[in-house]
Parts: sequence; structure tokens; C-alpha cells
Amino acid sequence: MAKNIISIEKLVKAYSEKKICVEASFGIHENEKIGLIGINGCGKSTFLKMLVGREAPDSGAIVFRKGIKIGYLTQIPELDPELNIYEQIYYSDNPKYRLLRKYHEFSLKLQSAEVRTQQMLEQQQQLILEIDAVQGWDIENRARKFLSIFGFTDLTLNTGILSGGQKRRIDLARVLMDEPDLIILDEPTNHLDVDIIEWLQQYMVDFKGTIIFVTHDRYFLDSVANRIMDIDNGIIRFYDGNYSFYLQKKEIENSEMVNMENRKQAQLKKEIRWLQRRARARSTKPKSHLDRVKELIDKSYLVSNAELDISFQTQRLGKTILNVKNVGKSYGENRLFEKFSHNFQKMERIGIIGANGCGKTTLLRLIAGEEMPDEGSIKAGLNTKFAYFHQEEQNFDPEQKVIDYIRDFAEHIRTKDGALHSASEMLEKFLFDGKLQQSKLKSLSGGEKKRLFLLSSLMFGANFIILDEPTNDLDIRTLEILEDYLDAFKGCILTVSHDRYLLDRVVDYLIIFTPKGIIKFPGNYSDYLLVKRFREEEEAEKREQPAAKTDNKPRKMGYMQKRKLEQIEMEIDNLEKESVELEKQINENAANMNASDFQNNTDRQEEINKLLDELEERWLFLIDN
Repeated sequence: MAKNIISIEKLVKAYSEKKICVEASFGIHENEKIGLIGINGCGKSTFLKMLVGREAPDSGAIVFRKGIKIGYLTQIPELDPELNIYEQIYYSDNPKYRLLRKYHEFSLKLQSAEVRTQQMLEQQQQLILEIDAVQGWDIENRARKFLSIFGFTDLTLNTGILSGGQKRRIDLARVLMDEPDLIILDEPTNHLDVDIIEWLQQYMVDFKGTIIFVTHDRYFLDSVANRIMDIDNGIIRFYDGNYSFYLQKKEIENSEMVNMENRKQAQLKKEIRWLQRRARARSTKPKSHLDRVKELIDKSYLVSNAELDISFQTQRLGKTILNVKNVGKSYGENRLFEKFSHNFQKMERIGIIGANGCGKTTLLRLIAGEEMPDEGSIKAGLNTKFAYFHQEEQNFDPEQKVIDYIRDFAEHIRTKDGALHSASEMLEKFLFDGKLQQSKLKSLSGGEKKRLFLLSSLMFGANFIILDEPTNDLDIRTLEILEDYLDAFKGCILTVSHDRYLLDRVVDYLIIFTPKGIIKFPGNYSDYLLVKRFREEEEAEKREQPAAKTDNKPRKMGYMQKRKLEQIEMEIDNLEKESVELEKQINENAANMNASDFQNNTDRQEEINKLLDELEERWLFLIDN
């Protein structure tokens, strides 16, 4: 039987009238991988903060098993802009980390010193011995491993100049390298490119420990979670299984609720008929019946989920929509792309993918006219009207009310059916009730702000929608409704996204930024991944396949064959010696080795392993023939 690592007892938390949890009691067990779901503002991030002690519950208790090591990834990286990458990942009270920090600080001091005294060298040697004694170099190797996977070679860069995606990867490395027993992740896939998400997803699947995480990435949620925690208006419910199983259970529950609602409605009609029939005969009605009718009217078994209705009046696209021809862009010596061309057609739905910092957002800004290309041309049709939903949080006055924010854009908005709606009515359609409309922007959750900015981006009825990472911070329900809208949208869609589900459902064409340039692919993300993996496997098979046999008859080994065998055996012996020496260097000199040398050594190690495999194949082939 699985043991509790966390016990939650009668937990209560609320903000004003918003309930986060009400008298919640449950346990979290070893090796559970729990995905938290619920609409924006329901309290998912707050619950995680309570677990790690950053928020105090109003009442109740959270009790951890003794000795549990916790790794916590915040929704927004909390990095010190004055620290470099190396210093940042060792920013911890862990005694081993303190030693490594001290050693690296001292090493930098030694490098810059004009004269290295014997005392300084002895002090450095003493630090090395102290790190050896606590096996601190293991941490060093893990740190370099994760940073290498996440694409960092220059570890002296200050974190203050890094992009959002780079900061996210640094924070992930910090959490993972500490080898916690419990990993708590708040939107771990935000700002990561799809290749890193694929790697992180597999790492989480293989992780031998407990994970509690919030994510809008439905593929990640489905692959990693073995238990779902649903937060709805302060009520917490658990569902054993992954996200697909949860959806099946919810479908069954909703069917049962519909049946209960139908029975309630039938009873309500019966009671009303009784009251109407008896009204003429009696001057007063029995209080018990009045109370029962009131209860039936007020109480519904079906949760009243308002629909997010996005249907704005749009202009028809003309013959020319958007023509991008031989466009290039650089920032200083950083060449992002060149000679990119695409002639957009009606109803095209294009997704853009690629590594962080490769120029995806820049391409959107060029198309939207917010920047100018260095070369080439971008020509939009006369009838083409853009709506651009930015990745970055828009500038806003935190003291401004939600209703006033939208009124600054327009007092009235026309929908697809031609009807004119007030700003307040449109906010209602976007799940902002009257009370929330009077709230100040600073009080909104990250997802609520995102939904508000989405309304301000789309409400003028564009026929060409540009979306830059639209899924970050949105809850799954809002995402599903947004996807429904995009499905029905009668115009062009161009989106940068790391959300594999959205790329599969919405787009039918990909623009892929690669180190060798931009390529185009007719299909969605899963189509592309299937073709990519097939090609990789095909190439691997070609490399591994030995030369075809020309003669199946057994024959005596000739002089040349013996010579080849001897040469192969000698090469294998030399490579194995080199491999042992490399591994020794990495383990003994990890602290003094810069990122470039470390990467070169690990790359050479991988190269040696491949060469050994090939030589062994050739050796076996010669022996058999």
C-alpha cells in the first residue's frame, strides 16, 4: 500500500469571496504524478504555493513526511539578474552548493589575479578536497548535463539578459539537478520550444518520485499524470488515471447530472401545476411546498458554465491576402533568417515552430508591421485586417478596472450577426461577470489577464489572426473554446506555439525554423513528428546496417581478412582506452573545465560509442564470413 508523503487536513483558503478550498482533507502518496486542473482563478497556483510554504492557509494543516526534498518551479522564473547562469543554478542553501559556489568564485579570483601565491593555490586545493569529501562533483556533472541538454554553452552570461524561454530552462535545470523527492511544477511548458517539451515530458514519465503539476498542455498532462486533481469553486475531487480517463469519467458524471436535472425539472413542473391548481381554492399556500419550489428553482445539478462566445463581424479577404518575398532579418551579427517567402492563401492555418530565440516572434512582428525587414518585401492586401495577440503581457494600469480597460478600446463592439454589444456585454461573453468587471486589473490571475487581452486583440473583427504563444497561462476550458472559435474562423491564422495539441487541432501547415534555415511542411505537428522520426530511424538503420554478403558459402579466412580483423581489434582497443581516459577527465576535472571543453568531451564520448558499435558490427561480419 502506498504511503503518504503529504497529509492535508481540513484545509481552508479564500480570497475575499473567491473560494480556493473548503475543508479539504486528503493524502498525496509516493510516486503519484498529480495533474491539477481547473479554470483560471480557481486557485491552482495558490494551492502549489501553500504546499511550499509561500502562502498560508486560512486554517487546516499541511504535513510532510520528514526528510522530503522538494523542488519547486514557479510560473514566472524568480532569477537574480545580477547572477550568471552558473551562480544561479547553485543559488541554494544546500551545503554542497555553497561549496561549489565558493570554489567557482575563488577560481574566478585566481584567473584574474596577476600573481598566484602558494597560499591561494593551497586554499583552492583545500576546497577541492572538501568537495571531493561530499561527492560534490556529482552535482557539477549533473548541472552541466542539464545545461547542455537545454542548449547552454556560455555559463558566464548574466540571467538578466536572457529570454523568457532561456530563463525557464535555467530554472528547470536548477530544480532537476537537485534530485528532489517531490517536484512541484507551475506551468512547466510555458515558453519552452516543442523539442524541450518532448524531452521534459519523457523525463517526468521516467522520474522515480512524486510530481504535482499545473499545465495547460493536454499531451503533457495525459502522458505524465496518473492522478487528476480537479479544483472547482473550492471543492477538490480526485480521479485515478490520466487526463483521458478523467475526461471519460467527467462525461459519465455529466450524463448522470443531466438525468438528475431532468428529474428535477419534471418535479418542478408538477409542483408548479399543483400550486396553480390550488391557488384559486386557497388564499394561502402551504409553506412546505413554497420552500420546495424555491429550492428546486435555486438548485441545479448542472454547473452553469457560461460559454466564451467569440464571434466578431469580419471583412471578406481580397484576392491578395499577404505576400512575403525574400525577407531577411538580423540583429547586429545575429542573422535570424534570410530569403523567406510565402504567398498566403484564403483559409490558411499556419503554425510556426522552432527553438527559442530563432526568430519566430520577429517574423510575426515583421508581418504585423511592427518592425521592418532588412531585405525583401511584405505586402498585405487592401482588405486584409490583422489582429495581433502578443506573447508579452500588454502595458496596463494595475489600478484600472476591467470594464474601463475594454471601454478604452471601444464602448460598443459588433458581432458576426451584426448586433451591437456594449463593452460590458462582451465581457460577459468572455466569462467576466458584473463583479469581476469592477475588479482592478492587478487583482486578476495570469489567465484572466490573458483572456482579457485576447478580447482586446480580437474584438475589432480581423480576417487575419496572428497569435504569439496564445496558450500560455490559459486554462484548458478557455483553450477548448478558443480552438472552437479558430475552427470556425473564416480567415487566415498564423500562430507561434509550443502547444502540440493546438498545433494538431488548428493548423494544417507548418513553418519550421531549423539551424539550417526555414523549411515548410504540409501537415500538423503530429504529421511532422511522424515523418521526422521515420527519417531519423531510416538514417540510423542505414548507418548500422553492415555491407551485404556476396558469398554465403563458408570459406577459410584469407590473409587480407586477418589483417582487417587485426586492424579493427586495434582500433577498438584504442577507442576503449580513450573512452576510459575521457570519463576519468570529466569526473576528476569537471570543476576546472569550461562549458565548451565539457561539451567537446561529451560529444567525443558519444562519437566513440558510435564508432565502437560500427567497428563491432564490421568485426562480427568478418568473423561470420
